[in-house]
Amino acid sequence: MEEHSARKKSILLKTLEVGINTFASRVLGLAREIFVMRFLGIGIFADAFATAFMLPNSLRKIFAEGALTAAFVPTFLTVEKKEGKAAADRLTTLSFVVFECFLLVLCALVMWQAEATIRFITPGYSAQQVAATVPMLRILMPFIFFISTSALLGGALNAAHHFFVPSFAPVLLNVVFIGAVMACLTYGYDVEFLCWAILGSGAIQCLMHLVVYWQLGFGFGKWDATTIKYFVKIISKFFLCFISMSVMEVGLFIDQRFASYLAVGSVTLIKYANRFMGIPLGVFASAFSTILLPHFTRVKMDNPERLNMYLMESIKLVLWVTIPATFILCFLSEQVFLTLFASMSSKFPADRVPEAGWILVGYMFGLCCFSLNKIFLSLYYAFHDTRIPMFISVISTLANIAGNYYFVDMWGAYGLAVATSLSGLIQTILSLYFLRTHHSFSIDYREIGRFVALYILQVTAVLIPLWALYERIFCEIQQTSYNAVFTQQIWFWAWAGPLLLIAYGLLYLMRNRAGTNMYFLN
Repeated sequence: MEEHSARKKSILLKTLEVGINTFASRVLGLAREIFVMRFLGIGIFADAFATAFMLPNSLRKIFAEGALTAAFVPTFLTVEKKEGKAAADRLTTLSFVVFECFLLVLCALVMWQAEATIRFITPGYSAQQVAATVPMLRILMPFIFFISTSALLGGALNAAHHFFVPSFAPVLLNVVFIGAVMACLTYGYDVEFLCWAILGSGAIQCLMHLVVYWQLGFGFGKWDATTIKYFVKIISKFFLCFISMSVMEVGLFIDQRFASYLAVGSVTLIKYANRFMGIPLGVFASAFSTILLPHFTRVKMDNPERLNMYLMESIKLVLWVTIPATFILCFLSEQVFLTLFASMSSKFPADRVPEAGWILVGYMFGLCCFSLNKIFLSLYYAFHDTRIPMFISVISTLANIAGNYYFVDMWGAYGLAVATSLSGLIQTILSLYFLRTHHSFSIDYREIGRFVALYILQVTAVLIPLWALYERIFCEIQQTSYNAVFTQQIWFWAWAGPLLLIAYGLLYLMRNRAGTNMYFLN
């Protein structure tokens, strides 16, 4: 019992550690988007920068932080436990040489054929948009080399229960990013200066990971036949993980491809809406799944019968966090863009605010599923199962493409977001089905349904009074001379933000009385 309590406490503390860094990263990321909007606005150069940055950034999430980590960490833990730290060092060395050589070649090809790459990603771009994007892509593409190196070293750090540096790295990126944008606004530098600064931040992150890697006693060594045997396992997992971990990013890529045929600025609006949806997704779900991957792997080796309990309780915690977040962000979707973008600069036209709000709503419909899918992937990888997630990802990606074709003519960019959310739902359903049929998990859907029903009643009981209070405060402010300041500008969040904190505080305090108690929060 004490061991289980210690594990639960460790998971929560590490999730909190990663979550705080991720929250800081998301807040700074929001600030950087506001500054970028003031710098580039919504137009040709904004779309060009969004596209140029999307490719290395998406590869970072798919290749580095996603597939590489998922394939590397369970194997690294197995090698360290069976063969010792020296063998694990040799595995890291071989992985580094192979993966980074491949990425160097990929970067060279993309930089050489930058124009063809842009036309493939965004076939609807005009010649002027392509010309604006090409130089930015050539500068930013090597960013993936530094970040993938950081991810590989970060996998070893995570296996050693060191999560701070890997989770702090995005914070550093955003600090450099914001400083570069402010320099552009202050001194009139062009957007290529910003691209060089982003590349430099990647190099700094790489160096930071390397220093901590050495400090924790890891190193590099000459590989042998045993190392190659384990590396082959990583490679076989990696290609399957590459597909299964890339659903969200592939969905964004598909959305951007379709959006390139829509009005100028649609690509940028999709990027902004996806970033807001990514705040709760990254702060909680990504942090939680990052901690659970090595934990699930160890439980699978030492006490596999407890995995079913961890799955059920993880589902409850994800639902507990994401259900109210979905309601709140859907309700405040237009206020988000009005107060944080349109009020900050005339380069964000006020008439695009409703469109941006609806795109955010479309993505928020899938928040719960996107979050659950991250947990399910960690569980599959703890079983060293990469084939089923790969199959599920292919199905959901095809569904996303079909949904885009169907909805884009009816609803434009909003339809693209809805199609992505529906593909996330399909991935969730299939993941649960195969966990039950192929890994013998006993999923108590009646218990989950009871939890959801009770929790929705609790959320309703909390949010309706707070909604009435919100409307009352809003009406009172409208009667004052500070109407525009506190309802249409960033100061809106000075009074709306505390209401959101009160909502989650009440949900937490009422959880046991409402019958929504959870293992991880008790």
